[in-house]
Amino acid sequence: MGDERPCRVLHTRRVFPTTPSKKTKIAKLSILDASVARFTPCSAIWLYDGAEGADARDPIVFKRLEEALRRTLDNYPHYAGQLRWASKELVDGDANPRYVGRPVVVYGAVEDPGVELIIAEDDQDLSAIVPNQEERLSTKQIWNATDFPQNDLLPGTKLAFLNLAEYEGLPGVAIQLTAFKCGGFAVGVKLTHCLSDAMCLMQLAHSWATLSRSLFGDSEVVPARSLPLFDPSQLDQHAHLGIARTSLDPEKIAKARALPMHRYDWWAADAPGYPDWATASSSATKPSAEELARQELSPSTFPPWPTWNMAAPVEHVQIRFRAEEITRMKKAAETSLPESLGEQRISRLDAVLAHTWILINRARQHENTQDRVYMDITLGLRGRVEPPLPDTFVGSPILLTYVTKTGSEASTASIGSVAHCIRQTMSQFTPAAVSAYIHDAAHEVSPQRLWQAFLGSRHTIVTSWVRARAYEVDFCATRRLARYVQGVMPRMDGLVQVMDIADTGDFDVSVCLEKEAMQRFIRDPILLAYGL
Repeated sequence: MGDERPCRVLHTRRVFPTTPSKKTKIAKLSILDASVARFTPCSAIWLYDGAEGADARDPIVFKRLEEALRRTLDNYPHYAGQLRWASKELVDGDANPRYVGRPVVVYGAVEDPGVELIIAEDDQDLSAIVPNQEERLSTKQIWNATDFPQNDLLPGTKLAFLNLAEYEGLPGVAIQLTAFKCGGFAVGVKLTHCLSDAMCLMQLAHSWATLSRSLFGDSEVVPARSLPLFDPSQLDQHAHLGIARTSLDPEKIAKARALPMHRYDWWAADAPGYPDWATASSSATKPSAEELARQELSPSTFPPWPTWNMAAPVEHVQIRFRAEEITRMKKAAETSLPESLGEQRISRLDAVLAHTWILINRARQHENTQDRVYMDITLGLRGRVEPPLPDTFVGSPILLTYVTKTGSEASTASIGSVAHCIRQTMSQFTPAAVSAYIHDAAHEVSPQRLWQAFLGSRHTIVTSWVRARAYEVDFCATRRLARYVQGVMPRMDGLVQVMDIADTGDFDVSVCLEKEAMQRFIRDPILLAYGL
């Protein structure tokens, strides 16, 4: 849009906790935080209609949100701190002595970069950008969101570790508040992924919104149980590394490497189709050639670069599945299970993911191929360790597993057989299995070397934000749901995200596919086969 962009930045500043720290602190992030440092930022955008007392054309609205943000940072002081890579000296004597590619955050210092806050305005009405809830339930049940201006509504701030090499002076968190012509507004939040997964982002948003509502006259008090727990060591203890580093536990390593997880090697420059940019993005956390000569790399495979056409245009569609449709999907999945699996539990999410993946494989025209295709599933681990970590645990404790079938099977399978595969795959990640995986990850030469997923024509990466209460984030005490929430990911071929709509029972499914495949996807009569 060039100079005609309707969204303009008015102010940019760094914000800090209201209560200054009395001393500088250094926190070593967890083993799993390190494993996602290469991921794109964890981001979301909330859009709200204007309301009485919450008209963004009134400057007091954003002033209150900013004040509430500062107060929220009192409970998340490290979000205003400086991310950097650990040194050998810093981890000396630590149970986890890895320092190459291990992120730490320094906070409470006068040099802290703070959280970047951008105030912007947009000349458009919200109705020109996103449909309302009524439209999504009728004429826009399938909504082509390719033109949704997510890059305009997220801060353009370069975050620490965006390319792994740069971090000094760069914030780990950036937020943009955008006022629209109609009085509505957007809140865009992005965090370096090693600081936060989607669950953590939602906890931050709810904490901020609760404090914000108090400034709009709401008397609700933040309950103690919702205060964040920032203690990465509570996750690392599940690696069972002992007091000092010992050799790998062969039993744990075998258990970890038997799990359905990809081990694609970012460093494999001899892989067919290897892109030049991958070398530059890996060098920051790759040991020197001299060090590598003394170490044995863990098993890995070539990433299937030739199956991902990065130059192909990608479209983004949102599909609103109503509660009754999902009930029918779930019933269809249960009734199409083999008789021997009649008692198998199938969730609503299992059914929706199975339905969507079958459609994607049909749209990619895999019906006649015996090549393997994959659904790469993001799995949160807070509740999968023993004892479990609370939902308020701060960080990015996730991994990716996969379901696989031949292209032919994945295009023609019953919804029940695919849903069963999803459920069976996730059931393998018991506390013992997760502990083994963390133990294995702790011994990686560099935690950014292996990628557990891929994109392109044979892979689909799915992420669930179900039960995160995204639509219930209420900053201005309006008691209304957000008009729209977008969990932001790059528009790349093969990304799927599922979000629920408060207590409606509805799911909003985000799908990004290569343009021609997307056209086949939305025209497939099976897409809305469970509708009325």
